[in-house]
Amino acid sequence: MITFWLTLDWLIQLLLVILSVSTALHALMNKNDPRSSLLWIITCFAVPFAGPILYLVLGINRAHDKVLSLGAVADTSLSTIPKTIAPLHEKDSHLSSHQRLSLAVTGLPSTEGNQIQILSDGENAYPAMLNSINEASQWIYLSMYIFEYKGIGEQFIDALANAVERGVDVRVLLDGIGSWYSLGQTKKILTARGVRTLTFLPIGKMLPRLTLNLRNHRKILLCDGQHAFTGGMNIRQCHLVQTSQPNRATKDYMFSLKGPIAKQMGKAFEDDWFYACGERLPIKQYDLNPHGTSSCRVISDGPGVNLNVLTKVMISAINSAQLSITLVTPYFLPPNELIIALQSAALRGVEVSVLLPAHNNQPSIHWAMRNNMRHFLAYGVKIYYQPRPFVHSKLLLIDNNYCQIGSANIDSRSLRLNFELNVEIFDADFGQSMAKIISDDKQQAVEVTQQELNKRPFVIRTWDAFWWLFTPYL
Repeated sequence: MITFWLTLDWLIQLLLVILSVSTALHALMNKNDPRSSLLWIITCFAVPFAGPILYLVLGINRAHDKVLSLGAVADTSLSTIPKTIAPLHEKDSHLSSHQRLSLAVTGLPSTEGNQIQILSDGENAYPAMLNSINEASQWIYLSMYIFEYKGIGEQFIDALANAVERGVDVRVLLDGIGSWYSLGQTKKILTARGVRTLTFLPIGKMLPRLTLNLRNHRKILLCDGQHAFTGGMNIRQCHLVQTSQPNRATKDYMFSLKGPIAKQMGKAFEDDWFYACGERLPIKQYDLNPHGTSSCRVISDGPGVNLNVLTKVMISAINSAQLSITLVTPYFLPPNELIIALQSAALRGVEVSVLLPAHNNQPSIHWAMRNNMRHFLAYGVKIYYQPRPFVHSKLLLIDNNYCQIGSANIDSRSLRLNFELNVEIFDADFGQSMAKIISDDKQQAVEVTQQELNKRPFVIRTWDAFWWLFTPYL
């Protein structure tokens, strides 16, 4: 009997060694960042069993492997990318090198003749989105991170179900993690009413899947290939700012887009649908006629084949700035490359401003951001706190003639782990409109100073620094 237990103990020890060595080797051979690789190797050996399990759940990029298995890798090598770019106005010629970079990393040309309308908060965005759904006669694509089934969500469910009843081909894609904000009820209700609905990377009923750390954070609504919407807004009651409780109200923007850019947004949705279920959607017709004067390009980012695309494009745009850079984001924990780009811009005389919410819905991120501010204030970057309601907007504005809108926050989760979609816009008129809105918001905001930051008690500074350690996963 003793021999049996000794043998079992030996086998368990051997299994733990094999598990630790194999996961550590995987981290060594597959991680791009040596610091990340070393941390995972130490974790795999220092914490037997739990360390390797954590690595298997959080450390492996399964999205890329799945894309490869589906044969969905887009060829964006430089040899396949057109060398010409759309002509820019003379005063915008400094953006030509950025245009080339963006074309190279996305594989998508900028599209001309787009019309963009700014829709602030749910009071303006939701009626426009519902109207577009109600007018659709052929097909509808909807991708949402959070889609509540109560309140405003009921109106969207009714509109989508009514579209199905009148013969419209409706496809809805919900994120696995985001779905649990409504305990999975939204998908059940949509499916029961005949709406084809898929869950992107479902987390599993009994055991969490190994893709638990990956999320589809994109917000896309596309109707008949003629009218598209994107931005940072989910379908939630809290975005109806005027009627929500002050501590839950959430300010944000959606953007109405008409023109050739809709086709690039549709391609992003179709790729996600294929990723989710392996089904290639039928070829759709798009309205490619000009509707406005904006030049636009979709930037699709994610841990599949498009890793770090957004980071590259943002750094390029920041490096092209001559006068001003303004970032509006609820979560500001940028990777080192972006930190250096913003510091460098401030040092060369560009006015760099970052607008953050004074009251964040994620306290741990707020604490980590507060610790991280020292990396910016010391270089002349200006940081502002916006008062309630909580500001969930995601905007990048450069020289008032270049803008990025979409779903991505400025943190490692968005830029490394999430599937995100931004649209970059080359249009001075649109840039001026956004600059006016941001300027008004800045008037209500309070600037954060280095002196104020230094006055934090030692315990608070230690607490903030502790949460900063978890920046890659917040």
